[in-house]
Amino acid sequence: MKLKQHAHAVMVACILAVPLVGCGSGSGDGSGNEVIVEKSVSALVQTATGSALIGAEISINGQSFTTDASGNAQFKVKLPQSAKTVVVSFKKAGFISQSVEVKVDELAQISANLLPIKQTMTVANIEEAQVIQSAFMNAQISIPANAFVLPNGQPATGAVTVELTPWDIQSSDLNAMPANGVAVDAKGNPATLISAGMLTATFTDSTGQKLQLKTGVNADIQMDLPLNSVNNQAMTVGTSIPMWYFDITKGKWVEEGTPGTVVASPLSATGLAVKATVSHFSTWNWDFKFENPASVNVKCKSASTYVPCHITALVELKDGSGLTKTTSISENGVDIINMPTEGQIHWSAKDTTGTLIGSVTSQLPNDKTVVIDLGVPATSNKVQCVLEDGTAVECSGEFTTKVGTSYQAIEFNAPKEGVRVMSGLKSSNDSLVWSAKTAITLQAGQWVRYMGAAVSNSKADVKITLKDKEIVAAAQGLGFYVQCTSGYDYNTGKLNVSNPLLVGKPCEIEMNVYVDQFNAATHKLYFSVPYGEKKLIHLPNQYAGFAGLDEGMISSLSLKGRMLQGTYCGSNWAEGFKRDALPTLMVALYGGNDPVETDTAFCVEPT
Repeated sequence: MKLKQHAHAVMVACILAVPLVGCGSGSGDGSGNEVIVEKSVSALVQTATGSALIGAEISINGQSFTTDASGNAQFKVKLPQSAKTVVVSFKKAGFISQSVEVKVDELAQISANLLPIKQTMTVANIEEAQVIQSAFMNAQISIPANAFVLPNGQPATGAVTVELTPWDIQSSDLNAMPANGVAVDAKGNPATLISAGMLTATFTDSTGQKLQLKTGVNADIQMDLPLNSVNNQAMTVGTSIPMWYFDITKGKWVEEGTPGTVVASPLSATGLAVKATVSHFSTWNWDFKFENPASVNVKCKSASTYVPCHITALVELKDGSGLTKTTSISENGVDIINMPTEGQIHWSAKDTTGTLIGSVTSQLPNDKTVVIDLGVPATSNKVQCVLEDGTAVECSGEFTTKVGTSYQAIEFNAPKEGVRVMSGLKSSNDSLVWSAKTAITLQAGQWVRYMGAAVSNSKADVKITLKDKEIVAAAQGLGFYVQCTSGYDYNTGKLNVSNPLLVGKPCEIEMNVYVDQFNAATHKLYFSVPYGEKKLIHLPNQYAGFAGLDEGMISSLSLKGRMLQGTYCGSNWAEGFKRDALPTLMVALYGGNDPVETDTAFCVEPT
């Protein structure tokens, strides 16, 4: 499966031998007699899709600065003269914060791409054992009881806000890879990473305090693996992948803990997911080391003059996996090492003012030199999203336009105040068709978002009204009770739940969830219930309800139950009930079967 290619100015920079960061003595000796020097800095902060971020905060050595409407900030920062490296942090409300370690000698130009937080939810009782599920990529976090503590070490209880973002490694999400994938492995050696999956999670109580797992307590994390191959390595059930967390205080990834594993998942498009056990929360990454022998020289040019610029590059391998980097280069350009011998790189760049843009694609290994020509954008639109009542909201989307004989698209992310979206697409008909959607919000037990569209020319301001409601997932999946019985006693008319061979034993359930009108697509789920007892079951929150009742995508459900290795077996079927109905689906078990000895037959009902 190929990485999605987008013609926007955001694909992220190369693999540098010392990518944006350096190894050095740090920020000085802290002495009160330290000589202080000033360094001039030019910074660009944009979204993962290349839209400028106004009001982003940049912090260096305790000093903070803010970007303008073009995502730029020009400032002077005071540093100890002995400092060799500094950690630069970038943050904006609604986005995942980042940091990166930068050599002081390379501080004149810096840049970063930030990814919007995808889902914010409230957990009512954080002290309870539970599974926290995302509406995206089937991501989930499984936590035991009494898992979290406050910063002072006291147990955390009650309501907690969870910000949960699964990163899609096939999309522009990768353009915001923190610290350009620069890492330190378990032995302390530097490394560059290529991701098989990434998950950011933060937990905050009502007073704004950040929670962490208690010492000695672990949680399990899992999300879809959208590719069958990563770093030209086949992904199969059981594949081991090293785990890395992002240390925002150091501005780099750190290898830690037991490696993650590829597991089977009927919910994933590939049938695969990545899973790991973690001891704390930040951004976690299932990653392989990226080590390659090729190199490329890259420069930016405006008119006939080479100029400094901020570049983004997507490195795409022949198996469709890839990685991205962001950096800033001088007018002299830079030699980039650690490049693969096969594949291609999608480059894009902006000048230091953020007003000139350019993009180009190079082929590996033949293109040893890359020049990105910068020019005035062919399209430049101030874009803002509002709800039907006029309330400004954050949104994401794209515009499409005809270029020659084909249609091309540009992605964007817009904060509430709007954003300027620029591209080099030369529209054949000067007609841009915009579509956008809000982030998901919880309404009446369902995760919903609002969508809308607009049409503009290449230079006009665009206001997109989002009025069409889409149900993405439920806070909890469809609920119902399941009960395994021995059927009805025809003498009394009551349920028979007293078979002495079955009482006190678990009834295994196999459930098929059909998700289209022809019952052609199915997912299998497995659980167990005690014989004779009603047990409330909630499907994964992607299964909100029945399509025929406009509450979700389920067309029908089928259940099979078995006990004593399948010697007792039964089934049931449901084609529609409301989310608030909570019916009981009874599985009547009948004996007389031979034990099931193969995985292909869950049970065989008596005839």
